Amino acid sequence: MSVDISQFLASVTGAPPVHQAPNSRYRDTPTAERRNPDGTVTVHLRRRFVPQPDASATLGRVRVRDGDRIDTLAAEVFGDPTLFWRLADATLDARPAGLAAEPGRVLRVSAAAEGPGGAGA
Repeated sequence: MSVDISQFLASVTGAPPVHQAPNSRYRDTPTAERRNPDGTVTVHLRRRFVPQPDASATLGRVRVRDGDRIDTLAAEVFGDPTLFWRLADATLDARPAGLAAEPGRVLRVSAAAEGPGGAGA
């Protein structure tokens, strides 16, 4: 099965995101549509670009303790374990689970970036 790339590109839209939780890192990420060869349409999220850490204010820092997990650190810092992605974004770490694997490491706590792809919370 081959896909006509020009047809695919023509089908990509800047429609607003749908069904994203208010605290999701994808909240402000627009959707795109792809028309499949069978005529059905698949809706997906466009790529989310991680905001540069210096684009948001530093609110503080948190030191990783032995046994910490990224979700428990987020619960401690933000009061919501699902905001773990904010700690990852602040360090540009692509592996959020690895952030808490180094006891003694100091993580930056930042305000959520505003704008496309940066969910402001």
